Amino acid sequence: WYHLTKEHPGKRATGRMHPAYDEETVMAAVTKGVDPAGNALDPAHPRYRMTREDLEDLVAYIKVMDREGVPGISDNAVRVGILLPEKGPLAETGREVQALLSGYFAEVNARGGLYNRSLALVPVPFDPYGEDGALPAARKAVESDDVFCFLANVGGQSDDGTARYLSTRGVPVLVPLLSAPEGGYGAGRYTFHVFASIRDQARVMTDFLAERVRKPGNRVGILHAEDGSGRAGAEGAREQIGKHELTLAAEESFVPGTFSAPEAVARMRDKAVDAVLYFGGPREAVAFSREADGREWRPLFIAPATMVGDALASAPPGYLGAVFVATPFDAPDPSSRRMQEFHRIGERYGVGRRHRTFQFLAFSGAILLEEGLKRAGRGVTREILVDSIGNVWKLETGVTPPLTYNPNQRTGAVGAAILKVDPVRRRFVPATPWREPR
Repeated sequence: WYHLTKEHPGKRATGRMHPAYDEETVMAAVTKGVDPAGNALDPAHPRYRMTREDLEDLVAYIKVMDREGVPGISDNAVRVGILLPEKGPLAETGREVQALLSGYFAEVNARGGLYNRSLALVPVPFDPYGEDGALPAARKAVESDDVFCFLANVGGQSDDGTARYLSTRGVPVLVPLLSAPEGGYGAGRYTFHVFASIRDQARVMTDFLAERVRKPGNRVGILHAEDGSGRAGAEGAREQIGKHELTLAAEESFVPGTFSAPEAVARMRDKAVDAVLYFGGPREAVAFSREADGREWRPLFIAPATMVGDALASAPPGYLGAVFVATPFDAPDPSSRRMQEFHRIGERYGVGRRHRTFQFLAFSGAILLEEGLKRAGRGVTREILVDSIGNVWKLETGVTPPLTYNPNQRTGAVGAAILKVDPVRRRFVPATPWREPR
């Protein structure tokens, strides 16, 4: 009822212009198929024969539906959960992210909140070493109607029990920090990611390779771990290799912890590979570079930074020129309004500085949530929020590439930049701008 009776300047999504509905015009829409301006509704819209009494009962029911309770929503607050590990290596990350989001919410509330509601951050602590991880804590928060949605959860994977439970219950999850989707398209309806999956990063890596190595007969090798991320990377690379008509000369996999650099290098070299697309851990990547350099064989070696970190900066000096990594991040613009806001919140609310990558993600998630709630209006429900965020187009966050979502895309920035190693400072520097896969 709130949305039907809400004034809307200009054209509506239907392309028509008309005043807000009231009781009489709602009845006319039901029985005659016209909007408040007398425009005919879509031909598919049904027309009903109903008595006046039944129509009045229908309008009364619509008004009651508008007042039905929504989990985590009250007249004056929207309660937003965040899963936080109580201990372990991510506990400090969680504290910094919590401080940042608390500060962001405080700033929104100081401006009057959203539709006369404040944003309340609800920490949901969990034992990361427990048998079911964050699932018991998430279930308790959801079943007690304590939270409306989750934002920037610290911990968990995209296919673990917690993620499956929240999706099954239809709870929106915005920007889970350690959970990457399998692909940027066709992901679950209720979870919104910021950065590209390993599969999509692999596609950008292959695009770069196709441009970098242009001579006829180039031979590409894929080396990947036998785990979810490794297989996803290999799949994306194979897909893009076919598009560019490159030659896939070798594909080798390994079980993490059992990698043999001499064997991997020997097999790739025997098949005359010119470039290696790698999807595995940092130790194995460095071991491969050292073994290859020791044999004076230096093919291009490209890996996702989200899998290898900065480990390849320690590759042998002679091999550094062949090393590249893909990163889903784009360098933030320090002069942007949003970036200045990020720094101001960090200073005002005592946010630490050790985990900036996670802070950037959480900050972009808070902007996305605020935008979604603004679009949803005061009559927000979980489904309305999901639909509202699902229509976001090129949302500027200042700390990520612009975010775009649609019903088939639940990753906001599907792309990556390619970095190379500065051999003097042993630091990664840009080789290409951030770009979407072809």
